[in-house]
Amino acid sequence: MRGLILRALGEPENLTLATIDDPAPGPGEVLVALRAAAVNFPDLLTVRGEYQLRPPLPFVPGKEGAGVVEAVGEGVTQVAPGDRVMVQVEHGCFAEKALAPEHDCFPMPYGMAFDDAAAIGIAFQTAWFALTDRAQVQKGETVLVTGASGSVGIAAMQLAKEFGCTVIAGLTTASKADVARENGADHVIDLSRDNPRESVREQVHALTDGRGVDAAIEIVGGEVFTGALRSLAFRGRLVVVGFTSGEIATVRTNYVLLKNIAVLGVDRAQYREREPGWMRRAQDEIFSLCVAGRIRMPIQARYPLDRFIEAFDVIRDRNVRGKVVLTIG
Repeated sequence: MRGLILRALGEPENLTLATIDDPAPGPGEVLVALRAAAVNFPDLLTVRGEYQLRPPLPFVPGKEGAGVVEAVGEGVTQVAPGDRVMVQVEHGCFAEKALAPEHDCFPMPYGMAFDDAAAIGIAFQTAWFALTDRAQVQKGETVLVTGASGSVGIAAMQLAKEFGCTVIAGLTTASKADVARENGADHVIDLSRDNPRESVREQVHALTDGRGVDAAIEIVGGEVFTGALRSLAFRGRLVVVGFTSGEIATVRTNYVLLKNIAVLGVDRAQYREREPGWMRRAQDEIFSLCVAGRIRMPIQARYPLDRFIEAFDVIRDRNVRGKVVLTIG
C-alpha cells in the first residue's frame, strides 16, 4: 500500500509518499481500506514532535479517516469486512490502509459520504464532550467559542445552537466572520484587538449587558484565554480545548475562587480509551444530527494523497475555514 512516512520530526516536507507493507490486524483490531482522511492541527503538531503523544519513528501520521473494513482480528464482533466505518486512531490514517482498535471504529450511517465521515470525528466529539460533560451547558445559556473558524470551533458553535444556547464567536481574523455566522454564531467578537485580556471581556460585556457568558470553549490560549476567563459570569465554566496560538496560559487560583468560576479541560482521546461505550453513544447522536441535517462540517478543500503539502499548508497558513480532507484509494 501507499502511505505518508515520517522518518524525522520536523515539517510536513519531511513526509515521504512511499510503498509500505500492509498492516495485519491482531486480536481486537480492524484493518480499514481508507477512502478519506482529515488533516488536523494536531497532525501538524505530531509531525513536529510537539503533540502530547509522540509515536516512535518511523510512523504514518493521521488521526481520523473513513473507509471500508477489509479484515478483522480475533475477537472482533462489532464490525465485519465490507462495513463502512469512521476510524479514530493516534496515527496511521495518511495511508491506503489503517489499523484501528474495534472500539475506535464507528459504523457510518447509510448514505453518508466517506469525506463527510472523516471530517466530523475529532471536531464534533471534542465539542460534544466539552459542551455536555465539561461545561454542562443548558438551554438559554450564552456560550463563547474562541478560534471559532476552525473545525472544533465550528462544531462547538453548531452544537451549542442545537442545545438552545446563544453563541458568541471569537475570531482572530475578522474576514472569517461569515464562517462563524453560517455555522451558528449569533454575535462575533474580534480576538485580534490590542490587549485581549481586556478587549475580549469588554466586547463580551457589551453583548451581554455586562453579565458575561455562562460557558467558554477556549481553543486559542495565551492572552485570549485570560480574556475569556475574565468574560465568565457568576458560576461560569471555561473549558480548555487547545492552544492554536502556541501559548499555554496560566491561571491564578485566587481569581477562580473570587469569581466563583470553573476552569476545566477536555481530552477527547481519553473518553475514547476510558469510556468507549460513552464515546459510541455520543457518536451515534452526532451521526443522527448529521443525517437529520442539523449539523455538518464544511469541507473547504480536498486533495489527493500526493498533494499532502497543500493540505498541510492550509493549516500552517491559518487559512482554516472548516476541514481539509485527503482523498485516498
